[in-house]
Amino acid sequence: MKLDISSALRSPGTEIPFEHREEVPDQVIMGEVVRFTAPAVLSGTFLMAEDALVITGNLSAVAHAACARCLSPVEYRVHVPFQETFTSAERGDDSGQDPWEAPQTYEGHSVELNQMVLTLTLLELPMRFLCETGCDRIAQGEKDLSGKNNEETSADASPFLALKQLLTKDQEE
Repeated sequence: MKLDISSALRSPGTEIPFEHREEVPDQVIMGEVVRFTAPAVLSGTFLMAEDALVITGNLSAVAHAACARCLSPVEYRVHVPFQETFTSAERGDDSGQDPWEAPQTYEGHSVELNQMVLTLTLLELPMRFLCETGCDRIAQGEKDLSGKNNEETSADASPFLALKQLLTKDQEE
């Protein structure tokens, strides 16, 4: 969805308050699906400074994922302060630009914010989601990380158990 910036174009240098909602598509991150059931909310101000549009504010969103340890549902609130600069797409002057960074642009009387919202949101997400600080459950058999398990003894909990079984089978043959 586009943000209407016509008031800033008419009054350069004047800060214009705004609130904008932007849908964030579901993302697959390291094999796990992260869902955004409600739009991200941006609030702040924008202004024209010479030929650049400067948007300053805060982004809020809610991500839904599964706990990395026990697979319980997790709700993670994202809050990001930001300041972004957009240049006119009609200007077309690339001199002095970093070749590794694509400039953010606006066209006409509106600016598309979906890529900025997606980038800011994803950069703020944790590497892995936990349902609570110190979650020590594992989805299989509710074994806790201290080594206690209702179904297995500690000798059977070895990660090399399958290799041991193969070796025993080969020796019997």
